[in-house]
Amino acid sequence: MSDATGIDSLDHQINQEFELVAWRLELLTGDQGFADAVRFSLSQASVRYAVQLRSDDDATMGGAVLDLVTNLYPDDAPIPDDWWDTPLGRATAASTGQPTAESVTYSVAGAMLGIDAEAVELLARTCQLDGHPDGGVTSLSVQQYLQAHPRP
Repeated sequence: MSDATGIDSLDHQINQEFELVAWRLELLTGDQGFADAVRFSLSQASVRYAVQLRSDDDATMGGAVLDLVTNLYPDDAPIPDDWWDTPLGRATAASTGQPTAESVTYSVAGAMLGIDAEAVELLARTCQLDGHPDGGVTSLSVQQYLQAHPRP
C-alpha cells in the first residue's frame, strides 16, 4: 500500500534498512559526502529491490531476497522472529522462505506464517508442513504453505 508520496511500506522498510547502512558508514568514516553518495545510490536500489520482490519471475525475486537477507543479516546472524511480520519479512517468506536455512524452528515458522508455534506443530502433525529430521519444519514447506494460503 502506497502513501501520499507513492512510497509503499516495502520500499520504505528497505530504504530504512539501507539508511542504517549509510549511517554506519558515516560514523566509521566521518565522511558525510561519502555517506550521502551511498545514501543516494541505496535509495535508488531500494526502489529496484522492492520492484524485484514483486516480480512474477522466481529467479528475480529469489535473487533480491538473497541479496537483501545475506547483506542485512551477514555471517548467519539470526533473523529476529518479529522481522517476519514486517513488509520485507512477509515478502521474503512468500517468495523464498528462509533463504539461508533448510529448516526453521516452530517459532520462526510461526512468525513467518503469522501464527503461534503450537499452530505450526499442528500443521506439521497433519502433514500440512514437512517436518525436518533435525527438528522444526522445512523452509520449503513453509514457503509452499504461504503460497497456497497467502497472508492478508
